[in-house]
This record gives sequence, structure tokens and C-alpha cells, in this order.
Amino acid sequence: MHKKIRHCLLICGTGWLLPLLTGCMGAAGGVSANEAFALSASALSGSENYGFAGKLAVYSPGGKVEKSASFKGEVSLHGNLKLNWTEPDKASGVLDEKERIAPGYKPLSLLEALNGRNASIAYATAPAPGEPVRIRIQLREETAKQRIADALRKELAEVGADERLYVRHPEQARKTLKASERRLEAALATLKVDTVVLWTANSKSWFPERMVEETELLYEWEGKTYSEKRTSETNFLAAAKVVQ
Repeated sequence: MHKKIRHCLLICGTGWLLPLLTGCMGAAGGVSANEAFALSASALSGSENYGFAGKLAVYSPGGKVEKSASFKGEVSLHGNLKLNWTEPDKASGVLDEKERIAPGYKPLSLLEALNGRNASIAYATAPAPGEPVRIRIQLREETAKQRIADALRKELAEVGADERLYVRHPEQARKTLKASERRLEAALATLKVDTVVLWTANSKSWFPERMVEETELLYEWEGKTYSEKRTSETNFLAAAKVVQ
């Protein structure tokens, strides 16, 4: 059981929260990268209705794509979320929570951590009149690590709360869960996380166009060193239609 827990947990993400960044509207030019990102994040959080669509890929330690899936959704009334996942290899296409490649991952969760206190923000390319604004954001190491660690602990807690785990051999299940908790904490003590985001926004409206994340994990599990990677791309759509 512990192998499955390790594999599932170390590719998961965090729960989603809408950004609380504030700012004002303006035109590109003459602002710092921090100010430009704050304006763009504010344009997103200030939208009563917007959609998003993208894809998530999880790579094996060997660097090959292990699993991938697509998602689309809508946020309406400043907080109501609708979200659908699909996977090409699944007959019906649509995935439920238990079938997803990273059960705890929410496409918008990264927005919570993206601010000047938790990240280093710089222009990816020099701003040019009429061109999209491109910003490179690197989460501070402790923030990136905490984001992953919190999600892993939450996922393990959800595994332990599943009553089906205790049906046949409850005592053995509890021992296995406790052992998994110890292994997880030992792995988290060695965990290193590097998360880089490329953020693209419209230079006139500041509304974001795209958020591309690459997160690399390095950790030890029972004496062996593992490296894993997750990439995601989220495209934002203004005035979206409700997801069916």
C-alpha cells in the first residue's frame, strides 16, 4: 500500500483558493514586473466571470510523460467554480476525482502563492508596445516546499479517512497508515521543490492569457533519491460560458 501512497501523493497539488491580490487597471509600460503582475492578478480576481482550459502532465523519474489530462472550467460570481477533467485514454473521456492523475491538484491553486512576498518576479522578456506582457515568477523555496508538503499530508489524511481501508484488516490498515505517515514525514524532511511560472497578460487590459507552471521535486524515499516533475498550462478566457 505504501508504494501506491508515495506515488499518488508526490504528484499531487493543493486545494484551490481565489487570489486576494488587489490593484488598478492601466496600460503596459513604466511599471515594475511586480506591479505588472499585481495589475494582471487584480484584473483576474476582479472579473465576475471567466473561464480557463489547459492540461497537466506528470513525468516519471526517468523524464518520460507518465500521465496527462486536460481540464476546463469557469469561475463565476467571483468564486463559484465549475471544473471538468478529461483523459484521451479513458473510454468516456471524463474523469471523476478518484480517477484523476493528481487527485488533489486544482488548476487555480497556484494563484494563492503567487505574490511578491512568496516569489521572485521579473519580466521574462522586455515589455514592448502592443505585445503581451510576459513575466517569470519563481516561488521561494520554502513556499514551494510548503505548498507540496501541505497537499501530501492532506492526501494521506484523506486516505486514512476512507472507511473501506479498515473493512477486512482494520488493525493492519492502521499500522500501514502509521508507517506511511512516518515514511512521508521522512521524505518531506529531504524534499526540495523548484516551481517556476511563466505568466502572460494582455498589455492593454492586463487580463491574463496564460499561466505555465513547471515544478520539480527531489526527495529521498527509504534511502533512495527520486526526482519527479509536473507541468501544467492554464489558458484564461474572459466572459466564459458555463461548463457543461
